[in-house]
Amino acid sequence: MPNWCYTTYKCVGEPKDIRQLHGALKYIAKRKTTIVPNGFGKWWLGNLVTKLGGNWEDYPCRGDIVDYSLQDKTTLMIWQNTAWGEQEGVRKIIEEKLPSIKVYYQVEEPGTELYATNSFEHFPERYMLDSYEEPLYFEDIEEAAKCVADIVGHPIAPSVEAIIQALDDYLEEKEDDDTWYSFHSFEEVE
Repeated sequence: MPNWCYTTYKCVGEPKDIRQLHGALKYIAKRKTTIVPNGFGKWWLGNLVTKLGGNWEDYPCRGDIVDYSLQDKTTLMIWQNTAWGEQEGVRKIIEEKLPSIKVYYQVEEPGTELYATNSFEHFPERYMLDSYEEPLYFEDIEEAAKCVADIVGHPIAPSVEAIIQALDDYLEEKEDDDTWYSFHSFEEVE
């Protein structure tokens, strides 16, 4: 059983290639069954690999598409649940078959503390506060420290270590099993 990773793709390219990728996703969405009859379901990433002309056995594609959205003529977002990390095979086939497209991604995998992106320009959030409520994202450490200060009730130095320590101290004092926080930094990777 894998640790699930939340992967977001931002596909940026020429309108013709973006339309083709969007068309492949719409084709998968309209089907009642999977393209590759292996029991993984129609939203399995291997179906996208296959629809784009690849062999799913040659491209790592462990995971499912959760949603997709055409942002404008040159940008398409694809949200996925993947196994352990970003499934580079899906990114590679998109970039191989639709050469004007560059795929930027952001991954969040709490089980292995993997928080990464291949572009802070396209995913400017550098920090995330996960909690029993919705996660919050921050572009700078000062903004994150102010938010956490509001939670814990006192000022916090703008550093990852200070934020983590303040949250740990707060949770230890609170002794409430239903309340939890964890703070994470995104790393920029190749």
